Amino acid sequence: MKVNSRFLSVLVLVLVLLPGLGGCAPKPAGLSNQQVANVTENILKSIDTNNYAGFIHDFSPQMKAAFPQTEFTKLQTMLQTASGKFSYMEVPTISNTQGYAVYRFPAKYANETVYVTITFVVGGQEVEGLFFDSAALRKASQ
Repeated sequence: MKVNSRFLSVLVLVLVLLPGLGGCAPKPAGLSNQQVANVTENILKSIDTNNYAGFIHDFSPQMKAAFPQTEFTKLQTMLQTASGKFSYMEVPTISNTQGYAVYRFPAKYANETVYVTITFVVGGQEVEGLFFDSAALRKASQ
């Protein structure tokens, strides 16, 4: 399955933000760690249940523009085909780069572990970036 250019642009945004991880204690989003986990879990459950409104609920305006319903449907199809249904998330790692709080959750799906990276502006409350990574997803996107 080919990945759409808008989807790729969101992925590239996150990849650009990942280098340059600092050595000090990371600065968080403007949400507690539990709230970040709740936002992430809502996104993953919304994908499973085909709930577009729930999926974009906590997105920034730029993320909403990058993920219209058609991109959501493509993401949902690719995730469910390659990885299966979402089960649960484990504790994330957090880092900072260029003013962003970057959370990386290992998420258990029926077929594999998918690493879900979600970014917020440091001190912010809206999702600014979202990236899914696993062996099966990389293979599916080729």
